[in-house]
Amino acid sequence: MKDYLREKEAASDSGRELFGLVRESIDVPLVPEKNEWTIAADPERLIRNFAFEDIEGRNWFLKELLDDETKSGHNGKIIIDGLNTIIEVWTHDIDAVTELDLEYASRCDDIFSDVALLGELGYEHR
Repeated sequence: MKDYLREKEAASDSGRELFGLVRESIDVPLVPEKNEWTIAADPERLIRNFAFEDIEGRNWFLKELLDDETKSGHNGKIIIDGLNTIIEVWTHDIDAVTELDLEYASRCDDIFSDVALLGELGYEHR
């Protein structure tokens, strides 16, 4: 019986059972996504530079972002500098970053990724 328990203990150390059916390794290499947003002060705000290869991609991103702002009712500061678009977002009433700003930043990232992927697949801005 002792050998049986040791075998079970050794097996449970190498991974964990999910619902008694599937084994999942504990040593799964996880690589977190790099967050390209930075936090600046006076006022506290999130900032990210989005770089584009062409004006069409930049404009497509801006159109989608402005449509999203209209739907969400939350706006960021948008600075256009050639093929770069710098977004700054914070809640003006408290001069700080809030959950709304984090959600806005996440939507910016999603829009950027979508525009880049669709551009790579040959879709064009409409």
